[in-house]
Amino acid sequence: MAALRFFFYLLMIPAALGFAFLGLAGVLAPFTDPNTWWVPAFSGLFMPVILAGNIFLLFFWGFHKKRWVILPLLAIGLNYNYLISSFQWPWKKIPQSIQNKNNLIIASYNIEGFYSIAHSSNKYSLARLVEKKNIDILCLQEHCEESNADSTLIFRRTGLPFRAVFFNRRTDWAVFGITIYSRYPIVRMGKIDFGSERNAAMWADIKVNEHDTIRIINNHLQTTDISLNRKKFNEYKSIKNWHGQARVLVTLLEQLKNNFQIRAHQAQQVRQVVDTTKYPIILCGDFNDTPISYAYNHVKGNDFGDGFRNCGQGYGHSFNGIKGLLRIDFIAYQPWFRGIEYTSPHLPWSDHNPVIMKLAL
Repeated sequence: MAALRFFFYLLMIPAALGFAFLGLAGVLAPFTDPNTWWVPAFSGLFMPVILAGNIFLLFFWGFHKKRWVILPLLAIGLNYNYLISSFQWPWKKIPQSIQNKNNLIIASYNIEGFYSIAHSSNKYSLARLVEKKNIDILCLQEHCEESNADSTLIFRRTGLPFRAVFFNRRTDWAVFGITIYSRYPIVRMGKIDFGSERNAAMWADIKVNEHDTIRIINNHLQTTDISLNRKKFNEYKSIKNWHGQARVLVTLLEQLKNNFQIRAHQAQQVRQVVDTTKYPIILCGDFNDTPISYAYNHVKGNDFGDGFRNCGQGYGHSFNGIKGLLRIDFIAYQPWFRGIEYTSPHLPWSDHNPVIMKLAL
């Protein structure tokens, strides 16, 4: 037993070095293009696990009173940006809502179950959500509807009279893509085509009152799509095929690397639109990456405020998979807006939660 304890003790030294390295790499994730070096992007995506490992090592080396404790302490402390991007004080004061004509409520929702909702016995649930939350602008990702849907049916499903669409995939019976719905007139729109049938971005200029036009940019960046690999891994695991499991993990790692790099290119395309826009901008959508990712931070830059960091409370997550650890859906806004309220309610229609914000213009 003493020999086993000693072996475990020795094992904690390379563990401390490895988790510290990954933690420090994560600090670089917002600023490092994955096409140059992809390890920081990996650290950013798996930061909850990396921080958990460093917290364990902090207590382990603290208990043993060894200098190795400085490594997990450094890794945790330097990731302060990630911590405040994922957790906000539950009792912090939020600016009081001021009722005026310039208040705007916007929602972003990756609603992969939109088609199911529209055809369920509980029809037009999305319209009730819009009515209950008094949503003015609704941005959907993974939107699906029948090819022959008429304007009356489209209106009934959300209750919002104006919309702009970018359907980048069409079949005989349905169209798929992203959409911006609005209570206010849409004066122009544009597509940001990634050359993909699954992911895209778009923008719409919306006249919210007599004098003010704003631009909404709706994003659905490269999907991580690890479900197929996870299924194969579980199949190999059930028959105890260790070689097959290892091969799947290598494939998954390569897929993650490719997706980080694709998202970086897509983020650069979106940022070009941001830099050439003269109107106040609200960014929203499913970025399929964390708040410290290169993709999100390259689009957001230094001129956007993050909705959750400014107005959120408690632990912020928007994706219900992976034990609800990740926030990959965002609303960010320029200084022309002031954040008033942020919510991300859990709904049964998708593996994502909607993100809803009240803003003052």
